[in-house]
Amino acid sequence: MTSLLAPDLQPRMLGGLEIEPEEARSILRPQKDERYGFGFSLNPYRGCAHGCRYCYVREYPHPLRGGEGALRPPETWGAWVSPKLNAPALLWAHRHRLHEQTVFLASSTDPYMPLEREFRLTRKCLEVLRDCPTTRVLLHTRSPLVLQDLDLLLQFGPRLTVGFSIPTDDDTVRQVTEPGAPSIPSRWLAMERLARAGVAVSLSAAPLMAIRDIPAFARRARESGARSAWAGRLRLLNQDPFYQVLAEHGWLFILQPDYGERVNAALAEAMPRPPSRRRREHLKGKAAVAPPLQLPDARQLALFQGDLA
Repeated sequence: MTSLLAPDLQPRMLGGLEIEPEEARSILRPQKDERYGFGFSLNPYRGCAHGCRYCYVREYPHPLRGGEGALRPPETWGAWVSPKLNAPALLWAHRHRLHEQTVFLASSTDPYMPLEREFRLTRKCLEVLRDCPTTRVLLHTRSPLVLQDLDLLLQFGPRLTVGFSIPTDDDTVRQVTEPGAPSIPSRWLAMERLARAGVAVSLSAAPLMAIRDIPAFARRARESGARSAWAGRLRLLNQDPFYQVLAEHGWLFILQPDYGERVNAALAEAMPRPPSRRRREHLKGKAAVAPPLQLPDARQLALFQGDLA
């Protein structure tokens, strides 16, 4: 049977990954809790090739195209991605909503998964956001692929911060928990390169995984140029199979509240502190330094449950 879909919407396979392009009906989703500082979340893709085994988004209801109400099983998370081909056009059409707002890109996918090399949806959305002069952007990724857009990121100036998700200092842990995501060393190096180039960078150890050397991890965050850092505890879904993964590897200690508190304390000690009042008086009349973006407190981004926009 001949497909009636437009050629650019035809599903295809790429190295075991099912790519199913789609035309989205919406692209901006209002943030529910104003304490978190961003007014909208933006996801240029549905699904994520990184396939992190703990990801809460795997339990979202993801419809199968043409499946008459059928949903993708959670265990297929990481095996499919739907690029939202009209995301930049939708964003442009709704740019009036972004005046003096902050956009979180992205809450339920990684905007720099490998498919971004082909589709460039994240870059095209960033080009729209660049032309919204009162809009701030918090770009969140696990991928050094973000470096391909360094020229564009620099055009935002202080309106943009790149947050790197680095939940462990051990790439062996990453290989078990985030099998399709870039290596931990590559993330540190990407953060360093952005910081040296003048892009504001932050660290989010969320959801927090097993860390071998907490003080050294905190020092590495500072040395890599992070202006701020936070650690968010993992919150498992009911009867989550990831619990057994933690048990098998002896990592159940990461679920203890005091573990996250110790990591956050080390990060707070390592991060540069704002100058004292006396120091601020001394600095008056000198070049101003933009304050670091205040990231969410130590909670997993599961606050975005239901965010499929």
